[in-house]
Amino acid sequence: MSETSERVKRLNRMLKVQAQKRLLEEWRIGQLREKRTELEKSDAEILASLGADSALHGLFIGAKVNNLRRNEALRRKLADEEKEAEERLLGVRRVEKSIEKVRDRTGRIADAEAEAIQRDASIDAFLARTTSFE
Repeated sequence: MSETSERVKRLNRMLKVQAQKRLLEEWRIGQLREKRTELEKSDAEILASLGADSALHGLFIGAKVNNLRRNEALRRKLADEEKEAEERLLGVRRVEKSIEKVRDRTGRIADAEAEAIQRDASIDAFLARTTSFE
């Protein structure tokens, strides 16, 4: 097997690794978004429970405010983590596209080399037949 076809195989393996990295980053972003959704639900529940119809209403306001503040801090942290994950995902996609371009280019070179070898073999076979008739 020629060197360029070996290189195409290596590039295909690298491309598979990059695809796995991309899937991992997409999964991380999905997890962060799920956590953010859970925080929003928690905030909605806390705000809904702030009604003055309960006799113990005043006892829990401080704890509810603290929970809302904690959720806000978590939301900021998740937003930062999501931004970083999206930047990593963008980088992985760039690398994946560049590997695809190199693989395609190398594949065309490997195909041309294989075609040239086939052509040379056909010419040699033809010449061998024509010289044997003389």
